[in-house]
Amino acid sequence: MARQRLYVNDRGDCVISDSGFSWFAAIASPVWALHRRLYLLAVILVVAGVISNVADQITQLVIGVAQFVLLGSLGNRIHRWLLEHRGWRVTAEEPEQSTGGT
Repeated sequence: MARQRLYVNDRGDCVISDSGFSWFAAIASPVWALHRRLYLLAVILVVAGVISNVADQITQLVIGVAQFVLLGSLGNRIHRWLLEHRGWRVTAEEPEQSTGGT
């Protein structure tokens, strides 16, 4: 799997997609979703935030940790899948660095 991929659409717009954990998605989930044009996900995250504000402390902790872990670990995969689903094409990718010896 590549570390970074460069996608292009038919209009010539370019987007870089990373692999691995997304700290931006983990820490600022609704802002990350809006930045990636994932409007439905942003609405869901805002609703989850409102629900967690009226819930007890244990529920707030569970929702917060789940959001942090799930979106942090799956955020870049979701973005890559949506790009490919919407017709964006990979034009370049950075290969993984080998960790082998000599």
